[in-house]
Amino acid sequence: MEGYEYLSPTVVQAETERLDAAGRVFCANCIHCKLVPAPADAEGSYRLRVRCDAGKWRKKLGDEKIYKYFTVARRSIESCDSYEDMGEADEFMKDLRKLLPTTDELYTP
Repeated sequence: MEGYEYLSPTVVQAETERLDAAGRVFCANCIHCKLVPAPADAEGSYRLRVRCDAGKWRKKLGDEKIYKYFTVARRSIESCDSYEDMGEADEFMKDLRKLLPTTDELYTP
């Protein structure tokens, strides 16, 4: 895909460990991080996206920002007043990186 760079799982894990050491929180480990279907170009199909149901992911003009499902393990911030963890972050993020697809996949019901 033009404009996107592929990051190997090793690079993603190294970046995750660097961010963990910096005390950042991973949005994927927050109870407000929700998986939602988004319509795809093909009729009746969809792609998985992730949104913050606390409304913390906003674009500069105020619209809601929705992230691709396979990139959610890289989304982190320094702090969030709505952050509610879903358990042990290290364990959860390790499992999530193993389970996430590596590309944007098309799903059909």
